[in-house]
Parts: sequence; C-alpha cells; structure tokens
Amino acid sequence: MSSPPPNTTPSARAKAWKRRLPHWFAITLGAGLGLLVLWLAGSYWLLNSQWLPERLSQAPGVDIRWEQGSSRHPGRWNVEELTIRRDDGALALALDADRATLELSLMALLGGEIHIKALDAEGIRELQLGDITLQGEGRFSLKDTTLSRDTLAIPQATLQLTQGRLVRGQDGATLARNIQLDASASLDRITPTSAEGGLDPELVAALSADARLSARADAWDVFMPYLSDLPWLAINGRGDLHGDISLDHGRLQPGSQVTLSAPALVMRVDEAYLGQPQAVRWQRPDQQPPVHIAQGDGVIALRVPAGSPDTLTLDATLDNVMLADRLAARQAAPYADNTHLEFSTALDNRRVDQLEAPSAAALSLEGRVLRLDMLARYLERAAADPLDGGITLAGDGRLALDVALSDNRLETADLTVTATALRASAMALTAEGNGTLHAHLPTPETFTATLNLTQARLQHNARPLLADASLTLTANSPLDPDAARRHATGSLRWEDATLPDISKLQPYVDAYLPDAAPLRLVSGQARSQGQLNLTSDQLSGDATLAGSRWVTDWSTGKDAHRLTSDMQLDLTINQAAMDASTLDVSGSRLEWQVSDASRQARKESTLTSSLILHEGRFQREDSQPSGRFDVSGSVQHLGFLNAFLPDAHGLALDGAGQLSARGGFKADRLTAPTRLRVVANPLRVDFLDYRASGRGELTAQLDSAERALLSLGIPRFSLARQGDDSPHVEGRHLALTTTTEAFSAVIDDPQPEHFTTRISLPIIDVPDITRYNAYLPEGTGVRLLDGQASLSSELVLSGMQGEGDVTFRAFGTELALLEQRLRGDIHMQLVLSEGDLAAMRFVANDSFLRLENVSRIGNEASSDAGWWAQLDMAEATLLWETPVNLDARLGLRLRDSGLLARLFLARARESDWLGRLLSVRNIQGSALLRLNDKRLDLNDLQLSGGPLLLLADLTLAEQSANGALYARLGRLGVGVELANREPTLKILQPRRWFEHWRESHRRVRP
Repeated sequence: MSSPPPNTTPSARAKAWKRRLPHWFAITLGAGLGLLVLWLAGSYWLLNSQWLPERLSQAPGVDIRWEQGSSRHPGRWNVEELTIRRDDGALALALDADRATLELSLMALLGGEIHIKALDAEGIRELQLGDITLQGEGRFSLKDTTLSRDTLAIPQATLQLTQGRLVRGQDGATLARNIQLDASASLDRITPTSAEGGLDPELVAALSADARLSARADAWDVFMPYLSDLPWLAINGRGDLHGDISLDHGRLQPGSQVTLSAPALVMRVDEAYLGQPQAVRWQRPDQQPPVHIAQGDGVIALRVPAGSPDTLTLDATLDNVMLADRLAARQAAPYADNTHLEFSTALDNRRVDQLEAPSAAALSLEGRVLRLDMLARYLERAAADPLDGGITLAGDGRLALDVALSDNRLETADLTVTATALRASAMALTAEGNGTLHAHLPTPETFTATLNLTQARLQHNARPLLADASLTLTANSPLDPDAARRHATGSLRWEDATLPDISKLQPYVDAYLPDAAPLRLVSGQARSQGQLNLTSDQLSGDATLAGSRWVTDWSTGKDAHRLTSDMQLDLTINQAAMDASTLDVSGSRLEWQVSDASRQARKESTLTSSLILHEGRFQREDSQPSGRFDVSGSVQHLGFLNAFLPDAHGLALDGAGQLSARGGFKADRLTAPTRLRVVANPLRVDFLDYRASGRGELTAQLDSAERALLSLGIPRFSLARQGDDSPHVEGRHLALTTTTEAFSAVIDDPQPEHFTTRISLPIIDVPDITRYNAYLPEGTGVRLLDGQASLSSELVLSGMQGEGDVTFRAFGTELALLEQRLRGDIHMQLVLSEGDLAAMRFVANDSFLRLENVSRIGNEASSDAGWWAQLDMAEATLLWETPVNLDARLGLRLRDSGLLARLFLARARESDWLGRLLSVRNIQGSALLRLNDKRLDLNDLQLSGGPLLLLADLTLAEQSANGALYARLGRLGVGVELANREPTLKILQPRRWFEHWRESHRRVRP
C-alpha cells in the first residue's frame, strides 16, 4: 500500500485516510478474532488435555488435578472436579471441589512456584489440613496463596460449609457431623517442616482465623484431648456443637467458645486413678469403665472468657442427672437422681500447639440422693482412726458436693447431706435422727465433719442413752492414719435431750467405782444437755442431767435403802481416757430433793441437798478401780450412812447439815485415811429404842485398812422413846461412837458382831417425871405424880451384847402407892451387864434404888419426915421394854418400919399410939421382887430390927393390894390378910396361919 503523493492537499489526504480506515479495522478485528480463537482453542486443549495439570503437579509436593475446564481470559480458569493436594511429609493439605474458578500467576509458574491469585470453589467435598478432614457441601475461596514445597502463604481464605463432617485421618473416626461452618482465615508465609505427633509449630504460629460453626459431635472426641492429664475423668455423649472461634497467630482470642449440648451426656470418674502418680493413657470409655457414672442433660463449653485472655476454661453442666456407682463385681447401681452437676477446669491459653492439659479441676453436685449408704466408704476411710468405725449413713435425702482436684488427687472437698433418717457412728456411739451432715476436706491432709440432728436418738454400745435430742457431732482428723491416731479430735453436743432410763448409766458408774459401791440407779427419766470433746485417746466436757422421781438404791451387803428424789447432776469431765483407765470429774455438782408427799400435801418447800466434788480422780488398772475424792456440800438426809451401821444396835442417822469428805479407795476397799464430817442441824440419832436430836457434829473415818470409827456429838439434845408421844427430855453432851476392826467384812455385810457402839448421855434433864410411868405396870397402884429428875447413862454395845450404867436422880418427887401419896427423893443406879440385845435382857446385879426424905402427903405428924429406904439388887435380871420387866433378889434397909405400917394399916394411920408402937428403927431385910407389865410381886419379904419381925408376900395389881403378912413385936404377934386392900387380922396362931397361907398361895401362883 503506497502513501499519498507529497503534493496532495490535507483535505485530499484526509479523504484518502477515511477510505483506508475500514480496511485497517477489518484487519485488526480479524487478527484479534484469530488470536481469540487461537487462545480459546489452546486454553481448551490445555485445560482438558491434562497436560497443564500434569505440568502444574510437577511442582515439588503439589498435586493439582481437574476433570475439565474453560478459560475466558489468560490465567483464570473455570474447572470441574478440582483436586489440590500437598503432601511432602511436612504438612498435608487437600481440596476436593465440584467446580472452581482458579486464577494462577503465570509468571510464578515460569519460576516453578504455584501462586494462586484467586480460588473460588463450590461443592466442597473435602478440605484437609494435616490429620483433620472436612467433608460436606460448601464454598471455599483463596486469594494470593503461595503453594510450594518451601513456601506456604494464604493471606485470605473463606469457607462456608453445610451438612459437613469432620473426620480424623489416623483412624477414620467421625468427630462431628451435620456441620454448618462459616469461617475466614489467613496464614502468614511459612516454610512447613515435619511435626511428628502434632501440628507444625510454624504453621500454627502463622495461622489466624474466625469461624462460626454448628454440628452434631461426640464429647469424647471434641473435649477429651484437653483432659488427657486427668486420667480419672471421662466425658462421653453426642449432641449439638456450637462454636465461635477467633484465632490470632495460633492463639484463641477472648470470646472464643465451643459448646456441646447433649441430651444424654455421661461423665465418669474412676477412683482408681485419684492420687496415683503414674501417667495413664486414656482408652475409649467403653473399654475402661470408671467407678462413678453421671448421666443427664448437659452442656460442655470450651471458652476463653472475655475478661481473662490468658485462660482457657472447660465447663460441663448436667441437669436431671442420675448417678450410679459400679464396683468390680456388679452392675452400676443408681444412688442419686434429679441431680445438678457442674464440672470445670482451666488451662493457660497458649498457642494451640503448645496447650498443656489441666492439672486441676472442680466438680459440684446437688440433688436427691437415693442411697446414703454409698457415702459410708468415703467417710469411714476418712475418719476410721479418730472415730473408731467412721460415719455410716442410711436413708435418702438431699446432697450437695463441691470437690477441687489437683495433680489427680483431692485438694479440697465439701459435702452436705440433708436427710430425714441419718445414722452416724463414732467411738461406739450411734446417733440417728433428722438432720444434716457436713463433711469438709479443707486440705488434702485433713478432714472435718459436722453432723446436726433433731429428734435424735443416741446409743453407746447398743445401749440407749438419749432420745428426742438436738445433737451435733463433729470430727477433725488428719487423713494419714498414723497422724490421725495422735491428732484426731471430735465433739458431741446435745440439747433438750431426754434420758429415758437412768439405769442405763449404771455401767458407767461401775466402770470407775468398786464392785462394792453402794449406789445403784434403779429407774427414772431426766432431761439433759452437754458437750463432750474427743481426741484419739481421751475426752473432756460437761453434761447436765435433771429429772424427777429418780429411784436409787444405797445398799451394802444384803440390805438396800431405796430413795426417790428429784435430782440434777452437773458433771464436769476434765479428762477421761477412751480405754476407761482414768477419769477426772473434779468440779462436778449434784443436787437432789427427796420426794416427800407429806411435805407436798402441807405445801411446804422441798429441802434441797447439794454436793460439790472438789476432787474426783479415778483410775482402773488390771480391772481394779482406784481413786481419790474430796467432796463438800449440804445434805438434807443423812440416812444414806445407815447402810454402814448395825441394825442390832438400833443405830440410825437422819438430819441435815454441811458435809465434807476426803479419802480414796482401791479395788473394793476404802483406803486410809478417809474421813467424813457432817455439821448437822438437826442431827437425829436412833439407838436401842431411843431417839436423840439436836445440833451436832458427826465424823466417820477410816484410820487403817480394817479400823473404822463413826462418832457424833450433840452438845444439847432432846431425847424420847421412839413411838412415844410424851414430851422430850433435854440433855447435854451426848456422845456416840461406833467402831469396827473388820471394815472389809462390814462393807460386804454389816453384821453386829463387827461393831462396838458406845453411847454416853452424861446429863439428861427430865422436866416431867410422870413420863417414866410408862415403865411401871399399870394397875399396881404405883405411879409418879409430879416432879423433875435427871438421868445419866453410859452404854457399851459389843455385837449382840451390851453393858453399862444408868443413874436416875429425882428430888421432891410425888408418887402414889395405892391411895396413899408420898413425897421424897429418888436415887436409882442400874448396873447393866451380860446384855442380850436381841431380847433386850440385861443382868442388873449390884444395882440399887434409894428413897430419901420420904413423907406421906397430908400427914400432919412429923414422925415420917426424913424416912429413907434402900433396895439393893444383889441378883437382878432386867428386860428393857415398856413396861419394864424385872426379877431381882433384894436387900432391904429402912430407917424404920413405921411408914410401911401406916401405908398398909389404916389403924396405924388412924391411931398415933399404934403407929408409934409399930415403928421400929434400923430395919433390914430381903425380898424377891418381880415386876412385869401387869403386876408387882414382893415375895419372901423379911424385915427385922430390934423387937420387930415382919414376914410378907404382897401383890399390887389392878389398882389393889393383895397378900398376907406376919408381924411380931416382942411377944405380940399378929397376922394380916389383904384382900383388895381390905385387911383382916389373924390373932389365933398368926405365924402358923401365915405359913399356911403362903404355902397355899404359892401352889396356885402363876
């Protein structure tokens, strides 16, 4: 083609150019279309002939395949059935997609490197990263990705996946299914290296991602990798998995979380691994079942809390949980249901390839427990040594448990059980009732437990002690058995309790007191409160017992004195050995009130006794008890001492006063010195058939192993016969002592032969002498009418024998002899010996009765004034009863015979000359005297003096005098017969008549 001529004008040239422009456009269009056809034909051939994939796959470690493809512009291809794989032993990557748009850098291909400018894939069938493969439907895109043996870089990647499945390559296990995933990620340029047993650290450090997912997954597969260092724990169950994950250069970011919600989540705890130091590889849960199984509706969450970027937590929450325990030889048995369970653990939030499994975990449980007995083995194991059998539980109730574990062992634990039927045992004590058990493990080495019960019953060695009580039982102990034996402690506190039967306490009394101890608890109830503090070898504390109508026996030998009283015991236990070898109850206090119906009827206040045990230390060695005591207080009834006194002596004590006692015992015997002292007001003492009372002092002491002494003194006392309503007589300086030289025999059986009793009554004032008429037979006509007297007595009672002296003095006494009245002084001395206390019969030899200053009342003559008589009992037997019985041979001495003549002869009274005639001085004689409860007999009476001889037999009975007498004065003799006090004179042969009368009456005398 030639150019226009040079002289052509511009307009001509323009016209020529316009003519040639279509020609050039046609040529250019044709060339472009040719090149396009050539590119299309070449691209089709390259994409569908497998030549290009083969050339791309020649890059080391990279394999890119597709089935067919097309390209609309150079370097950007649309392909189907795309497969990209990288597997050089360092990092496995794979992508399988139904179709994709792939844009590669041709310049990078010329350099031997695959650089994916963009990749948009649809129908993702598989996406693999290392050992994890995602399968499903979705979209995947990459930008500016470099893929070669030495270099891997993914600045931008996105993935949307539906109906996905996550598969582990090593065993083909499906970790999750039904996956819905929306994720974006980036990977900084790295050079992959081999990472055996884990991810390439360089890859993880370069990876950043954000993902949101949901799926169906298995808890074991998702979470157990994080719990590999907790071999005692396994989690299993399928459920819905949801996740929001943010990863920055391989490290999870705050707000990231993965949550699994499972309707049948199972958590298992194997006790065999708790506390075991060796590492244990977990197997599948169906291959190695643990002991405890918890199954319920649960949620497990793995998250990085928003406020704690350095912490990764794993939490599990289960509701409606059923708990069961499985032993080696039986199937799992449920022990709780309707339970809420929470589990949590935490680990340092590091790069995901550097995560270390947690060493600590926490578990909490709350719900209904069906079998409390399943807790027994833990409480027994925790408290066996300090509590001697541990705590055993029965029934059902509510349970709350919080446990913290570290390094596969319990770090702390807290258990609360609330039940209507709790039963706990400790040191042979068994408590049961409604209440709460709180067991606490504050450290791995210590254990504490508190049991609170209401309406509780307490037993010891199967012996019922308390009922309806509010009980609190606590225990503190090291878990190490050796340390527990030395340092375990506990306490038992009770309030508002009832002791149904005090006799159940008798074994505890017997444990420290000798077998011969006189105290026996018979029956009665009490209210009680108190607290006992326990250690492994001893206890201490205090207790109060208060009750009414306690029946106790104070006994010795075969005799028992029963006492019914209201009592309160404040027991202070300073120290008591668990083996019952020692007991210290110093400071204890006892109060009691004897139940007295008569005082209550009179609305009088009840008298209270109280004792304080200042020292009370007791031991038991080789089954032999011993101890020391020091006690003082006020005692309202001293009758408890009567058990040690001889009944044959009639000895008995009563009264009230201040008591103090100090001493000891060993085995069954008191040890010397032991002393009891009572300052009493009143003090009452019975002896023989008398009772003396007053303010006095009593002392009982053991001087040696066998010698014991009881003594009492009453400076001023009143005295009366027992059962006698007559006014008391008054006396001074009463002294009574009872001694024994065989104390051990007395303890076993207080027989009278072991006792010697001395009774001294030196001064007794008798304001009314008529009281002694009780000793004179009624009907004899001999009566005491008026006057005062004094009496002194000294008695010694040895076993069943007695002796002593009784002195009676009376001045100006008026007495009656039949119808006659006399006034005079009386002096009587009884010398008693060879007494038989069983019959109260005494020999009264050498006793006497003297009458002085006697005169007849109403006698104006003075001839009787100053008359005296003395009766000496050379031989006499006295029966001490009421009235007195006396048989005596008398020696008689009279001033004269005139008073007797006037007493028995009316004519002598009426005729002065006859009275003077019959009055002979210095009369002596003898007689036999018999005095019993009905009559007075004076037989064989013989009086003589000067010209007078008098023989008589007289009987006074039924207010009359009967008998006969013979009197001879010089040569004159006369006989007189008394019949009902009426004399009949016998003049003819009076002596013969008298002898005949005496003989005839003796034959018929009873």
